[in-house]
Amino acid sequence: MSSARPKPTTPPPTGLDGRVATGGIGVELLLATSPPTVFDADTGVRGTLPGVPGGRRVVSVLRAGHTPVVLTAPPCQASGCEPAEVYVYLGLSTPRSLGKAVSAAPGADGTSVWLIRQDSPDLCRLEHVALTGISFGRGTVASCRTLVRVETSRGLLITVGSGTANTVDVLIDPATGRSVHQSPRILAAAGDRLVLGELTDLTVLDLRSGARKPVTLPVPEPNPAVLPSRDGGVAVVDFGTPSFPGTGTQTRDLWLLNLRDGTWQQAPSMPYSTENLKRSGLEWTEAGDLVVDDGAVAAWHPGEPAWRLGKAKLASAQQAAGVATS
Repeated sequence: MSSARPKPTTPPPTGLDGRVATGGIGVELLLATSPPTVFDADTGVRGTLPGVPGGRRVVSVLRAGHTPVVLTAPPCQASGCEPAEVYVYLGLSTPRSLGKAVSAAPGADGTSVWLIRQDSPDLCRLEHVALTGISFGRGTVASCRTLVRVETSRGLLITVGSGTANTVDVLIDPATGRSVHQSPRILAAAGDRLVLGELTDLTVLDLRSGARKPVTLPVPEPNPAVLPSRDGGVAVVDFGTPSFPGTGTQTRDLWLLNLRDGTWQQAPSMPYSTENLKRSGLEWTEAGDLVVDDGAVAAWHPGEPAWRLGKAKLASAQQAAGVATS
């Protein structure tokens, strides 16, 4: 049985509380606008990516190692969805195109991505591609409803049957296609550990020993968003909601889950109300700071008493989920 804390009955205060850092927070994000925007949290917008289509498109960003990768596609039509154009952001250089893909995921080596390529309406393949554009072989046959998510040292996390009633999450050995672990809901993969979604709580599975550690949720939420840190020691879990009970208020409530011992730590100023829950993102920096882009860009290192805010503000047209550019 879960011993989660009950949710409050009234919405929390609006906006993330923190202080503008006098020395800056040193965070630059690539935002999933159309076209994508490079945003410096301390000085403001640096510009949009040249050569990447703009206009009415569906854009997402991911990070492979230190390198941002962009997926951009036209909106889905009644007849279906087109594969996305995939671009690698190279800093001052023009982004490199990796061609089209149905989905993409960062490789464990930090210098590659896994792509689901579509060869015909009903035929797709899984391909491993370096960020330089070099392919590691032709690839293997895959369902076009396979969603690749992330590769760790233990395998490639995929979702099979994406968009259907028979969705299942599988960690596979990409070299052989063998299933390492399968579950209805694998919320995250980090190093040797998987975070599994259960009916009321979470389970952290250690793939080395097979040990399972049940973790009671601090807030009742059946399917929270989970993002592991770069070193895989902790994960940020967002217990926010797009509609606070009885209202249309969006809220965010960030907690850190220690993946080694299963303990929780709530981030400062949580929860809070926001207008950007669906258009903002979470990210980890190499230094271990948790970053939120929500009106402003804020950074927090676990253990600090408060958030550090960047001086620049995000205009509503720029507000989108982003990844750090280093």
